[in-house]
Amino acid sequence: MSKNTQIKALLILDPQNDFFGKDNPNLSTFQATIPIINAAIATFREQHWPIIFIQHTSKRKPEGSENWKIHPQFNHHSDDICLNKTHYSAFWKTDLETTLKEKQVDSVIVCGYMAEYCVLSTLRGAAERGFDAVILKDSIASLEDRFTQFTLEISPMIRTDQLK
Repeated sequence: MSKNTQIKALLILDPQNDFFGKDNPNLSTFQATIPIINAAIATFREQHWPIIFIQHTSKRKPEGSENWKIHPQFNHHSDDICLNKTHYSAFWKTDLETTLKEKQVDSVIVCGYMAEYCVLSTLRGAAERGFDAVILKDSIASLEDRFTQFTLEISPMIRTDQLK
């Protein structure tokens, strides 16, 4: 493999049913991210780059529950990598770093939910571990748009058309 070839991984944070219920005060913003994330998934499948679905496990979302399951509108395949996390950062007390190193990943594209918590913590966790890390534009959301906007203002971003 050439040193100029970058292996990217798509980290999809918290794409779970819990965020797509009628009790989400910002449901339309969450729904608007799905086509962007699915477009990125398609690009990553074409490039044979890792796609990693990361599910938050908690008392509200116990593993295996309906709230915990990946929302059906995401283009999730059974052979995609799935990891559980119990903290904001997908790197904290998980096998994510090991998985990325095994796949020779050097760059991560972060998307998903709870911008100011999980997205930002995972983005910074990736950078702290030496990965190039960016947020996929228009692919993150939070319960309040101001938190999403803040996260975007202080973070590096990439557009879907720049992924290849």
